[in-house]
Amino acid sequence: MHLDCKPIVELRNIERTYYVDAKPVHALRGVSLQIPENKLVILKGPSGSGKTTILNIIGGLDQPSQGQILFKGKELVKFSDKELTLWRRKQVGFVFQTFALIQTFSAFENVELPMRITRVPWRERERRTLECLDIVGLRKRASHRTFEMSGGEQQRVGIARAIVNQPALILADEPTGELDFKTGIQIMNLFRSMVDEGGITICLTTHDPAFIEFGDLVIELEDGKIIH
Repeated sequence: MHLDCKPIVELRNIERTYYVDAKPVHALRGVSLQIPENKLVILKGPSGSGKTTILNIIGGLDQPSQGQILFKGKELVKFSDKELTLWRRKQVGFVFQTFALIQTFSAFENVELPMRITRVPWRERERRTLECLDIVGLRKRASHRTFEMSGGEQQRVGIARAIVNQPALILADEPTGELDFKTGIQIMNLFRSMVDEGGITICLTTHDPAFIEFGDLVIELEDGKIIH
């Protein structure tokens, strides 16, 4: 597969150092990579290899100790906090391992929430919410509370919520980690179809070798460095 398309995200020489009891912990050590547009990119590696740190830095949830982060050519580290928040709301959707849904809300209410925050008019919220639930195969479950749903269904609600504001980029941190193998395959097939048919870019982390084949590009990390 040719990956000579332009990158939507580029990391240049990224370092991330934390301090625990005044001792440095090097989470990332000079990481440089490109996330090509309209592709499914997989970050793989053992726990503590730096996968989640990279996702958090790409999504503006964490700042690098040094290095550059470019999104469509714009340098994110130069954004103010307000600019970064607005950018995240419009350009990035997040999918979490633990679903991160409001359990007392229905599937519809969970998916609709990001549009309420951005003050989208009701009719557009309703249309877009049902459209996204359709994409993940859960329109008939729109009125169900999330605690009434299986783990796979909850993750699908999380994915619908991530795409409801029509972001350019989805960041998914171990999205199959809480699911059984069969459901995990279903979620990966859903991601694959979203990239192939929806023209979206997805970057996800996994430590499960069974899911690697779904990626257009696989980046392997170990001890804060890219090794393959």
